[in-house]
Amino acid sequence: MGQIWATGKEFDSSWSRSMPSGFTVGVDQLIPGWDKALVGVKVGSRLLLVVPPADGYGSAGESAAGISGTDTLVFVVDVLGAFPA
Repeated sequence: MGQIWATGKEFDSSWSRSMPSGFTVGVDQLIPGWDKALVGVKVGSRLLLVVPPADGYGSAGESAAGISGTDTLVFVVDVLGAFPA
């Protein structure tokens, strides 16, 4: 689940879709805050990530999700599985 800190607006939730999201960590496919926080995290962990704008979508933001370049983002991430690189 991802929210904008200042407004509490939820912009994404795999829980709401009832479908986990899969992605590769540490290869610049995600926002920097996720790459920094998730590398090496053990399966079964739950994390609360508070991501400042510079580690989120940068000064450009992500207009399609309603995220400005000054928004701090908050995520709750459950690590359900991992695959070797």
